[in-house]
Amino acid sequence: MSLLKRIEKTQQTPVQQPQGQPAQQLPADRSTRLEDLRIRRQPAAPVRDTYQDLKSRIHNKLLAEIDPKMDVSKTEEVRQTIEQMYDNMLAQENLVLSRNDRQRLLEQIVAEILGFGPIEPLLADDSITEIMVNGPTAVYVERAGRVESTEIKFENNDHVLRIIDRIVSPLGRRVDESQPYVDARLPDGSRVNAVIPPLSLIGPVLTIRKFARIPITPQKLVDLGTVTPEVLEFLKACVQARLNMVISGGTGSGKTTTLNIMSAFIPNE
Repeated sequence: MSLLKRIEKTQQTPVQQPQGQPAQQLPADRSTRLEDLRIRRQPAAPVRDTYQDLKSRIHNKLLAEIDPKMDVSKTEEVRQTIEQMYDNMLAQENLVLSRNDRQRLLEQIVAEILGFGPIEPLLADDSITEIMVNGPTAVYVERAGRVESTEIKFENNDHVLRIIDRIVSPLGRRVDESQPYVDARLPDGSRVNAVIPPLSLIGPVLTIRKFARIPITPQKLVDLGTVTPEVLEFLKACVQARLNMVISGGTGSGKTTTLNIMSAFIPNE
């Protein structure tokens, strides 16, 4: 093959682009089509938690506009005021929510202003005997003697601190760095224990031992198989004989329940 023909063949053969070199320029229309495909194939951006954003925005707006002199002890009046303001805000922002989401958001905001925030539904659940908040995203409950995780979450550590402060402030108690440990009681008699940094190494933690709305009777303990009638008669005789007794046991083992049962055996006189 002559040199001239070799040159002509080389010019007709596509040149392989070495690695690391920029690619040859594509026709404008083809380049545009490839760019469109690249854009379409890009992973979607993470969706923000718009529900939480909406809740925080409306909550903060309500707090800013609500009358600070309002008597929060008048729960029904305050609730009606909050609900009216809430409806007006949704209308102003042209927000369309489903009926369930609308009611759920309202209840959460009312709980933040009048109640104890995310744990309000847990306090209203009679099947729960203990609530344990081990940080903003680790909320556990004890139900039927078993501890289980919940989907309840706080926004952050400051949110947990606000709820703790709301619990202890009406009782004339405080919790801060100088006093990072506090015991208190809710209006219904439930026992509260709160620990915050620097004593707690995982942030503010809160435990609520709920007070049973329906007291456990001696007969109920017998029906549950916790004690026998003979044991109850023995304890009753010990109380009436004014013997010294010590009630001890681990957390949730029934010390308070036992004490309440035995207190019922104290003669009226």
